[in-house]
Amino acid sequence: MNRQVGIGAAPACCYSLAMFSRSHCFALTLSLTLVTACSKGSDVAQATRLDAGASRGALIARIGKVELREEDVQRAMTREPGASPERFKSPEARRDFIDGLVRFELLAQAADRAGLTKDPDAVHALQQIAVTKLVNQTLGAIAAPETVTQAEVEREYLARQASDFTLPPAAQVRHIHISDPKLAERVATQAKALAPTDDAGFASLATKTSEDTATRSSGGNLGFIDKGSQLSPALVSAALSMTAPGEVAGPIAIESGYEILRLVSLRAAAVSPLSSVEEPIRQRLYRERRSKALEDFIARLRKETSVEILDPAAAPTASAK
Repeated sequence: MNRQVGIGAAPACCYSLAMFSRSHCFALTLSLTLVTACSKGSDVAQATRLDAGASRGALIARIGKVELREEDVQRAMTREPGASPERFKSPEARRDFIDGLVRFELLAQAADRAGLTKDPDAVHALQQIAVTKLVNQTLGAIAAPETVTQAEVEREYLARQASDFTLPPAAQVRHIHISDPKLAERVATQAKALAPTDDAGFASLATKTSEDTATRSSGGNLGFIDKGSQLSPALVSAALSMTAPGEVAGPIAIESGYEILRLVSLRAAAVSPLSSVEEPIRQRLYRERRSKALEDFIARLRKETSVEILDPAAAPTASAK
């Protein structure tokens, strides 16, 4: 057996070597190490493996029949999250790091002897790593973020400017909610008697009389309301119908009682500049392109491989075949 220690990219779920190393935390790929095949092989195969080991740099350690070489150590260092080469320059840091690799390999070999390399979860973990590497390798060149051009970003921006990148006109309002219709009429009369500039007077009235505990302490402030607001349609319509700050509307009947509104300010429609949304657009186009490329790749694999679904409930529809 001549297994390379710590070879491969980290999967979504890794074990930390903090539990194996005395003073450092190293993130290594447990699944790939555990599931690597350990066969005796022929003399020719053994010689080939030894030659491959020599090409991986100086021999650092042997753990049983497994060789740890300089290339393995360097690769493991690059997988350490947030680590820089400077971190491992001191003899003590390098010694602790290598000791962590040795400890980990000892446990990996113990797991191997226990038959866990054939455990379904371990095999599945290896498959996940392999699939991730395959997808990245296959789609990387055709679906990388760099493939999204500035022209495509600008074209997407213009196409979605009105629907996604324009804030609709909105009205900032305060409100008073009252369930009794007669009391609502009296409070509305008081609110309409306030001067158009007396926003504080309405806020005080809301604090004293409103039954909406969520906004009462803020003087009935509802913030900005636009046509997409998830409030009572009658309230939204009344708020957007007011035209001058200080204007009061109501009582307005809604499902839970009556509303008295005061317009605080108006906000005109505003278009988000390209510079503020360029990166989200680029990332969305990248995800869409990558998703399509993956679906095309899987469709090609389906054509190349015989797939037979025998479970009637799981049989694909005509459109999915």
